[in-house]
Amino acid sequence: MFNVSNLKNNSYDYLFSLLIITIPFSNSIPNIIMGLLCFIFIFKYDKQDFSNYHKSSYFFLTILIVYTFLKAIYNNSFIEDMVFYKKYFYLIIIPILMFKTKNLQLLKFVSIITINLTILISVYKIIKFYYYFNFIPFADGWATNSVLILERPYAGIFSIICIVLSFDQILLKTKGKYMFILSLLLSTFFIFFISIRISILTLFVLFLLYGLFYYKVSWKRKIVFSSATILMFSVIFLLNKNIIKRFFIDESVKKTIEITKQFEPRVVIWGCAKEITNQDDFSVLFGTHSYSNIKNSLVNCYSESVTDYSRRNWFLEHSFNTHSQFIDLFLIGGLFGISLFVIFLAKNIYINNKDFCSVAIVVSFIMIFAIENIFHRQFGCFIFTIFTALYLNKKQIISDKAKN
Repeated sequence: MFNVSNLKNNSYDYLFSLLIITIPFSNSIPNIIMGLLCFIFIFKYDKQDFSNYHKSSYFFLTILIVYTFLKAIYNNSFIEDMVFYKKYFYLIIIPILMFKTKNLQLLKFVSIITINLTILISVYKIIKFYYYFNFIPFADGWATNSVLILERPYAGIFSIICIVLSFDQILLKTKGKYMFILSLLLSTFFIFFISIRISILTLFVLFLLYGLFYYKVSWKRKIVFSSATILMFSVIFLLNKNIIKRFFIDESVKKTIEITKQFEPRVVIWGCAKEITNQDDFSVLFGTHSYSNIKNSLVNCYSESVTDYSRRNWFLEHSFNTHSQFIDLFLIGGLFGISLFVIFLAKNIYINNKDFCSVAIVVSFIMIFAIENIFHRQFGCFIFTIFTALYLNKKQIISDKAKN
């Protein structure tokens, strides 16, 4: 029977669930829902909801963001670079809003369903593409992204999150165990099917992490498990030609390096990012003065360093950012900025080191931080804050509430 009281008492969690559902499908609707959540948070303000924020690791992330804001204001670049800085507000607001949620299981279930939905829609679009064109479009980046709900790296991290969430439910022995196993297998299949490089490597790291530090068996069995993991991934690599192509693996290490230099854009991008650190206005301690400077410097470097005409035009047309969150924060914030970010990540791992799924979430994001600027995208900011906050400081916060 429909229970109005139950709906009213859990309306905040239901609204947050709706936020999660809309994130992969819309940019505007999640902002509207977040506005409603902010209204409810303020209207039903509980001092305890906000007081826990300074106790969490997100306090270091807030210091980092405030530092970049103040630095931009001092350099008169805040308004000019607002397209970058406005996304940073999500990194502060979402964790605070998460502190008011009660039903974490509901949010996890909704997340699993949403991610599986994006995978199934993508698979349908891939089948449809194959029906019309008679080939699977995974060799070309543009064609691949045209048949996916999300761009390939983000589809990958979303799938990794689903694997962790599903594995968490299996460990908790939640009802419907086989549905979570199916969810885990579907996400794993999808990662290998569309050959998401960073997600394959992340999955490999998570397998080893679990086998060596969380699998409660003797060290002999841990070694056997780890060896089997290495063997399994090696066989998959050898049997899947698309994966071999995606990793630029060739007959020799020398040839592989040559192909990587030729076809991997990050070789050029990271080389140009290094050039920015040699500029006179770059401070190792505090970074450069604006994101506009970083963007312009990268574009100038692309025009000068890329000799092939069509490839140079491709770089200039896309105006690629640094393609690494770590590099991005070092360039804009220097050692001070990147140190705050590393402290934030390290504290999360330290606080939750006994919980594999919590650590797995952080490690997964660390892996994608290495090759993507996910804070430059609304979707990236949303998934990072939601899924880290879902695991990382909730036990401490719930414990503090119970004491009070």
